[in-house]
Amino acid sequence: MSASEEELIGRSYTRARKHPLVIGKLPGAGRLPGGPYTITQVMTMVVTFGLLVMTRDLWAHFGAINFVLMLLVPWGLAWALRYARLDGRDPARAVWSLLIYSSTPTQGRLAGKPQRVTRARLASATCTVRIRSAKSPVPVTAPAAVAKAVTTPQQKTRPAASAAAGRPAPKTGLQALLASLDEH
Repeated sequence: MSASEEELIGRSYTRARKHPLVIGKLPGAGRLPGGPYTITQVMTMVVTFGLLVMTRDLWAHFGAINFVLMLLVPWGLAWALRYARLDGRDPARAVWSLLIYSSTPTQGRLAGKPQRVTRARLASATCTVRIRSAKSPVPVTAPAAVAKAVTTPQQKTRPAASAAAGRPAPKTGLQALLASLDEH
């Protein structure tokens, strides 16, 4: 069989990993009556039995049937929990996830600490506008004077051209370059 004719086989073990941890499988391949039980079922039986014992004075008025009720009520609740599912999970895990969800901060966590979002603040800025008075107007150069100040690229008299345009002579090469860009 060549590589192009090779049959691809995919296997998924997700279902096997979803089996709950159970109590009640005996080493001799036997089981407890009604079992195996999940941890949720065992905890339900223990808590219900404890509540029935503590409240015995309220409900125990039936004689010998009291003993049967103390065994059947916890076992019946555990049996009902075997088939109860909330979103595909047993009720204890669903309640646990709701408790975790309700206890998390609303903004989430960052590095294990509750994330805090700062309140919005009003940003203020100032802007200064200076108005020149009519007494000291901006010197306006005539277009003819500006046209005379423009030199050709072959001429090396850029400082003189900038001085004629009303600007100081450039001191550095960068200033000279910027002055030549302004001229064009």
